[in-house]
Amino acid sequence: MKSQKLPLAAEEIRKEIKTLIPQITTVEEDENGNKKFGGDALLVLISRMKAALEIDVTWEGRLRYWSKSTKLDLRKQGYLIPLSDEVQVNPGGVLPGGSFIQVNNEPVLGAGATTLFIAPR
Repeated sequence: MKSQKLPLAAEEIRKEIKTLIPQITTVEEDENGNKKFGGDALLVLISRMKAALEIDVTWEGRLRYWSKSTKLDLRKQGYLIPLSDEVQVNPGGVLPGGSFIQVNNEPVLGAGATTLFIAPR
């Protein structure tokens, strides 16, 4: 998986989301400390991100924090955008903030990763 630099408009949206994380609603937190975020403000920013990356509007975005290394259970392809300064992705190596990858496998994300994943519903 080769990372690509986010276009300027998408990078600005990524920074907005990152800044808002402390204020975004945590809709679920499991016993391991993994978090799912939601709320109207986040939905608007995800819609803007999809437009900036020219991703199908019917796809959905999910903002997650992974406290431990986690294997993404993907049924389909998607786009992985780190909100952390960098995210360890196996296979693939370090995915720096300001970039994204298109995934079509089940990568393992390193502990402490905050990511936006956009995929088909």
